[in-house]
Amino acid sequence: MRLVSLPVLLLCSAAQAQSPPPEFHGFGPLPLRNYQPIQLIFLNLPVERARVLQPGQFTLWLESVETNEISTEQGKIDAVLKFETNRTVLGGSFSPTRNLELSLAIPFISRFGGFLDPLIDAVEEATQTTNSERSLFPDNTFGGFFVRRGDTMLFEGKKQQLELGDLWVGAKYEVWQATGGPTISLRVAVKAPTGREESVFGSGKPDFGLGAAIEYQFFPWLVAYGNLNLVYPLGPITPARLTLNPIFSEALAAEARLWRRLSFLLQQELYTSPFHGNVTRLLDEPVVELTFGFNFDWEPFLFQLGGVENVSPIVAAADFSLLLRVAYRR
Repeated sequence: MRLVSLPVLLLCSAAQAQSPPPEFHGFGPLPLRNYQPIQLIFLNLPVERARVLQPGQFTLWLESVETNEISTEQGKIDAVLKFETNRTVLGGSFSPTRNLELSLAIPFISRFGGFLDPLIDAVEEATQTTNSERSLFPDNTFGGFFVRRGDTMLFEGKKQQLELGDLWVGAKYEVWQATGGPTISLRVAVKAPTGREESVFGSGKPDFGLGAAIEYQFFPWLVAYGNLNLVYPLGPITPARLTLNPIFSEALAAEARLWRRLSFLLQQELYTSPFHGNVTRLLDEPVVELTFGFNFDWEPFLFQLGGVENVSPIVAAADFSLLLRVAYRR
């Protein structure tokens, strides 16, 4: 009996070892938004895939993004932004019925000196892209956060640990899915003014968003994603009674499978600013970013790690952001 069972076991083991990996449909893009500290007060629909959860399924996630910001300006606008922001989000998604997914996100924001300055300095020196403003402040210090126009203070934030931001709820409805074709979904979201406006943790007003998501599998190992979003922020805000324009955002992402549980992501994101007429890049200019990252699937968990690099004018965007997200799926 032992002589028979041993070859059978060896054959079964060999067959399992040579069996093809499970079919790959992507784990999803990195759920990014505009992390520039002032833009955090507005609703941004994070980058998402078009596919929705199956009825009865849910996802819970913990997401933390560390953002390094340095920007100074003198003239019509006098500004100093030198610190790091940590934005940690508790969130969840649930599908109550076919083709529909509902989401809730609760952000907590901290501002402090940070720890990314030496790493960014080293990379900028190696690539000869040094930001001269970095020499104005010691590494890993809270150098200040204010934006002033004449005698009017537009934004002023303090060094602060773990403050509630503006929470938001959203819905995604899958409107099209074809075998061998794209998947298309529509998205809506509403932001509640739960963050303190006077400390730049919220805008003090609700925002409303509408968007579309698409994904398409080009090859068995490659999935592409696209997002287009429009957010309508209510104003005016700040003591200067700034009026606001709609915010447009766009994202493209490609996810390539490296191993049965591991994939590589390359993304591009664009965000316009709701501010206008201030004659300053800090408030008015759009932001373009490139992102690279990895997904690691370890059922029932999904780990996501990404680095976001600004490729637009330095003053308009965060210098660098580092994302870590852990999701539990059932």
